Amino acid sequence: MLITKQKIPLNFDMNISINTHIISKADILDNKLTWNSHIAQVKKQISQACGALTRLRHYLPINSLITVYYSLVFSHLQYGIVSSWGSASTYLLKTIQNKIIRLIAFSSYRSNAEKLYAQLKILNLNDIYKLQIAKLMHKFKHGCLPCVFNYLFTKLDNIHSYNTT
Repeated sequence: MLITKQKIPLNFDMNISINTHIISKADILDNKLTWNSHIAQVKKQISQACGALTRLRHYLPINSLITVYYSLVFSHLQYGIVSSWGSASTYLLKTIQNKIIRLIAFSSYRSNAEKLYAQLKILNLNDIYKLQIAKLMHKFKHGCLPCVFNYLFTKLDNIHSYNTT
């Protein structure tokens, strides 16, 4: 990985190989260590689901549309939200999630999305992030995480307690 603050793109390719197997460039983090490319990929997948829901909403009841939402949208939103991109700027994902919620509820594009989340009993992106963090902390408290996580959280706790004293 090459990290730079330059705005000019670098004009060379680096090939990394392990035992003659070439490792391709990952499109998860960019050279400024932001999650923009990953978030754009998730947005693309959710946009496709938005198109499907737009067509399906005229033929399915709301409870079936919510099931389709959970299979096509929610699964992408919750995957990796704690371990990677959840604390990044997710404005694009929030706007498309709001659009999908309005589609499911047959509401105007100007209607209050927060009321629709409550009405449909669906979590918004911020609440999904908080829920996944709470699940992780619950597993940590009860010793249900792999030992590498327990070691990491213990070290972070020691650093935090050292800095507060």
